[in-house]
Amino acid sequence: MTSRSSGLAAVLFAFAATAAAQIPFQLLVSQSNSAINVQNGASLTFVSAVGQSQTAQLTATYTGTGQVVISQTPNVFGSSAFTATLANKLPVTLSPGGSISITINFTPTSATLSSSQLNLPYVETVSTTTGTTTSTTSTANVITLGLQGTAPSFALSYVLQTDQNVVPFQSGGTIPFVPTLVGTTAQAALNVTNTGSGPGTVTGISISGSAFKISGKPLLPATVATNQTLQVLVLYTPTAVATDTGLVTITFDSGSPVTVNLSGSGTAAAFTYSILSTTPPTAISPGSTISLPNTQVGQSSTVTIRVLNSGNANGTVSSVNIAGQGFSLSTLVLPNLLAPNSSLTFNITFTPTQPGAQSGTLLVNSDTFTLSGSGLGSLLVYSYLAGGSTITLGAGNSSVIFSPVMISQSEQLIFDVKNTGTLSATISNIGVGSGPYVVSGQPSLPVTLAPNADFQITIKFTPTTIGFSNGTLLLDATTIALIGSGTQPPPLPAYTIAGPSGNAAAMTQPSVGLTLASAYPVALTGVLTMGVSGTLPADPAVQFASGGRTAAFTIPANQTTAVFGTQGTQLGLQTGTVAGSVTLTPTFATQAGNVDLTPASPPSLQFTVAQAAPSLIAIQFASPTTTGFTIEVTGFSTPRSLKSMAVQFTTAPGFSMPATQFTIDVSQVSTVWFNSTASQAFGGQFTIAVPFTFQVPAGQSILNAIASVSVTLSNAVGVSSSIQAAVP
Repeated sequence: MTSRSSGLAAVLFAFAATAAAQIPFQLLVSQSNSAINVQNGASLTFVSAVGQSQTAQLTATYTGTGQVVISQTPNVFGSSAFTATLANKLPVTLSPGGSISITINFTPTSATLSSSQLNLPYVETVSTTTGTTTSTTSTANVITLGLQGTAPSFALSYVLQTDQNVVPFQSGGTIPFVPTLVGTTAQAALNVTNTGSGPGTVTGISISGSAFKISGKPLLPATVATNQTLQVLVLYTPTAVATDTGLVTITFDSGSPVTVNLSGSGTAAAFTYSILSTTPPTAISPGSTISLPNTQVGQSSTVTIRVLNSGNANGTVSSVNIAGQGFSLSTLVLPNLLAPNSSLTFNITFTPTQPGAQSGTLLVNSDTFTLSGSGLGSLLVYSYLAGGSTITLGAGNSSVIFSPVMISQSEQLIFDVKNTGTLSATISNIGVGSGPYVVSGQPSLPVTLAPNADFQITIKFTPTTIGFSNGTLLLDATTIALIGSGTQPPPLPAYTIAGPSGNAAAMTQPSVGLTLASAYPVALTGVLTMGVSGTLPADPAVQFASGGRTAAFTIPANQTTAVFGTQGTQLGLQTGTVAGSVTLTPTFATQAGNVDLTPASPPSLQFTVAQAAPSLIAIQFASPTTTGFTIEVTGFSTPRSLKSMAVQFTTAPGFSMPATQFTIDVSQVSTVWFNSTASQAFGGQFTIAVPFTFQVPAGQSILNAIASVSVTLSNAVGVSSSIQAAVP
């Protein structure tokens, strides 16, 4: 069912009856598939657009017992928008149950309220029988219906966002958008207002034109009551500096569609760029390259850039940034609003810090330019070959690094010096500042390198210590770190110490020597240490001929024999005069780097000075007189003890003595001496003095009577050999 029949049905089912005579008719009003019974005198409401028609069928069915005669057509009084047509041919006679049909048509010519009344006269004849008498009565009456008609009428208007004024217009009119910045959106409210006397229905709203869109469109179809407005937003988003057109079409459930023309234009600022420092100025486009003059390292060159707003709207330069080493920007006050055909300028300065091509980036708002320039000067680049790869030194890699090398071996690499600059470079000095490094293969100095020329030298690393060894390579004022790592040297070969073994005689001076079983590849240093042990105080005389109980030695590289300084390959030692053990133990280290090579349990040489009977060294006579003298005997006792002293006198010819042999107990004085602190400096040595006094006849001297004296001393081990001396 259409909206027109829906409106009619709503009215038909909600009719209001007016005061009218009761009539013998059943009145049925129908439209399409809808029908409703009404009372005589009811009021019917019609809704139709101006110039359109709405039609209803009225069926009147006679419900009386007589007969009805209709002899004239229906009359419509009031608005001419209503007409009524009887379908039956006049005159019409209706018996009970008979009916007639009237077509009611509403065609408004304006949107104002239309009112009329439909009248259909008729005459009813009814016969009445009373007893045997029959009487006939005829009554004239009218079928009456009130008619009201309404019509919607839609008016158009728009409101621009820029001024908020309501502007009415007719179908086919135009909504003119003000010039709009490209990329932004302007909007206009499109109003569809029902100014008629009844509701109307909008069935469709469509738009064309790529720059235009509808926003806020309701669910359609949408009914708009009298004096109500349906509003949608028309959005305009220009994408270019150009004129845009569009069309909005609005359709209704009745009546002709209306159209709304749309027009707008896009505006934008347009920045164009040029280099003013050239003659004539050079135009440049975003994405292109701005070339600055070749410039000596440490000096500067400048170009001037102009930004012109060649568009048809104001534009803002909000940011100007520059990136790239050596490039800088003059001071600018930003943001800077540029009206059409106005401009701003700024300078780009190039100050290269190193020779060669350099690049940067200029960013003006979102427009990007590449900056290029070339620094003039020499630039030395250093690299070295290691493990088949070329390693170039730089900010993150400024050292020459050697692979770990065993002490006693070497590694060498090729070091390259290349001039990658634009001017020649001269190097006057090349050398090693420190560390176990040697440079060879240098060119004749000073050497001049043209651009792209190079030379090579050899750096040799011979580690002397375990772990890292740092050094420096010097090229004039340039210092390059050298880093190498030494690993454990080869183990020390077996060695032998030649010298006394077993029991060694006291107070002797044997020699010792030290020999490797095989040659060692690097020079060695060592110390031979003498250890003295025993139950008796050690004799301080037990030491090396070089002095002390330690003796330094060296073993030249690739040789086997130890050299003890000025003593040569054989080093003497003093066995001393005290019983005890002497142990000789060496230590070893590399001469360069002092890397310890001593075995964990180094083999040593040990010999023993055994306890023995006293050894007598000299006998002397002291304090001689005519009646006596003192015998002084010097010797040593390795047990540091004495028991007795035996003295045998031999008389001169012609003299005799009552007793010529004497035994003296010296154990007590021996104990006192050897237990004294003073004795420890003399080891097992002693000097014992025994005075003798004789009875000599007057005029005689004991010195003439005795020819010689012999002495022996004993200790717990045994008796010494005899020592004899003539009496002076």
